[in-house]
Amino acid sequence: MSWVFQGHIEKFRCSSESWRKSQVKPSEIAYVGDDLTDVVIMKRVVLSFATANARPEVKRSASAITDAPGGAGAIREVVEVLLKARGVWDGLLKKYEVSV
Repeated sequence: MSWVFQGHIEKFRCSSESWRKSQVKPSEIAYVGDDLTDVVIMKRVVLSFATANARPEVKRSASAITDAPGGAGAIREVVEVLLKARGVWDGLLKKYEVSV
């Protein structure tokens, strides 16, 4: 992890700073959020997810909603979706000798 920002209510400034420093474009970012302060970021990235326990307003702003709530597997769910979309999920299962 290159950056950790704690104690900031406005997440966009911190996020955009880390994007600039890492030379990552918003069109290359998937973001997961659950509260109102996440919406401003969700509207600027290519793919956004709201957790199952997100505020209704946040869910309306997301590209997709996880089945799992935040803190109970939502990030893992998003990672699996992204790995499957990239076509690498089955290879990971084989690597760890998991039956498909």
